Amino acid sequence: MAITVERAATSDEQQLVRLCRDGDQSAFAELVETHQAAVFGTVLRLLRDRPLAAEVSNRAFYRAYEHLADFDASRPLRPWLVRIAANEALNELRSRRREADHTLGGEAAAIELEQLPGGPDPAELIPRRERSAIIRAAVDRLPEAQRVAIVLRYFADLSYADIAEATQQTVNNVGVVLLRARERLRRELDLEGVALDVPS
Repeated sequence: MAITVERAATSDEQQLVRLCRDGDQSAFAELVETHQAAVFGTVLRLLRDRPLAAEVSNRAFYRAYEHLADFDASRPLRPWLVRIAANEALNELRSRRREADHTLGGEAAAIELEQLPGGPDPAELIPRRERSAIIRAAVDRLPEAQRVAIVLRYFADLSYADIAEATQQTVNNVGVVLLRARERLRRELDLEGVALDVPS
């Protein structure tokens, strides 16, 4: 049953893409509504500035609309959109870095690398918030290349190949950057007494 539902969802998305290519703006609005949380979340975690993330997300969707003819409609749309959004956010970071010698500030997204099953136990809320804050601070202290790789891998759920394309690196370089980032995070979090368990 799950496979049937997934195929139906894919078929619906392919139909929307075809309608978009024929100029149906309401179809594109539906695609935006479906994927905007993933796009905005990725951009926000990269830029750490909510108003700027909204602007860059809109820019990413506009770019996607312009290049929809290049999209392989037999593939899922979300990774393609997230990759465009990541590219736009990385371009924004590069532009800001050229203008100033400091990293972007702004309102940080709540970052939790651990997956906690089930609903929260009220008695655990404060420790969990503390844990989240410690992890967020550790991720924010990573060198930019490592932070970007962590966000794209664990929040945007991009493959190594997609990260390589977005960051203009080889897949091997992405693997090395992620390995170093995870090692650094574990060292820092060990000092804080917080365990970090993330897959490769």
